Amino acid sequence: MVIEMKPPCEIIVGKILPTIRAAIVKALVKGGMQQKEIATMLGITQASVSQYINAARGGDKKMLEMFPEIERYAVEMAESIKKGGSKTEPVIYLCKICKKIRSDKRFREYHKQFAQLHECGVC
Repeated sequence: MVIEMKPPCEIIVGKILPTIRAAIVKALVKGGMQQKEIATMLGITQASVSQYINAARGGDKKMLEMFPEIERYAVEMAESIKKGGSKTEPVIYLCKICKKIRSDKRFREYHKQFAQLHECGVC
């Protein structure tokens, strides 16, 4: 018997969060911020910012097609970041987005396909 150990969190960490981060970076650039400023604000390197902008990192097109609301979430989060809220606010917002996506039927169906499961006791 082969046991597939592909929990929903694997999709979130490997596909959803990088896609959200890329969308946030792009929204901040579109809002007029410079790469170095974005890197400092988000606690990442300028090279990472460049990779998000150029789609070398994050920005999974399939995830954006499946969850187009990621773009809206990213714009909302970028606006909050630009306003300079609390340091924990972006983390709290990311957790809310994650919960919304994980509870969505589209995500549950994708997870079953990704993990090759007939039924998932977690989703």
